[in-house]
Amino acid sequence: MALTETHDYDDIIDLPHRQSRHHAHMPLQTRAAQFMPFAALTGYEDVLDRTVRANEEAIAKANSSVDVADGYLPA
Repeated sequence: MALTETHDYDDIIDLPHRQSRHHAHMPLQTRAAQFMPFAALTGYEDVLDRTVRANEEAIAKANSSVDVADGYLPA
């Protein structure tokens, strides 16, 4: 599909931007705050942190040396 030049909006492209008579213009910082991320899953980070710690402890335990004289025999 080739791009072709159209003139569909030539009649409105240079019109001034509409300003509301009833509502003040919203400051850019306030407008941007509407799109900031929010904590939809409260506590999710805590669960992840606990899981990471548990996995790191399990990996450290699995990688530690064992003394066979203590009665540990691998399966």
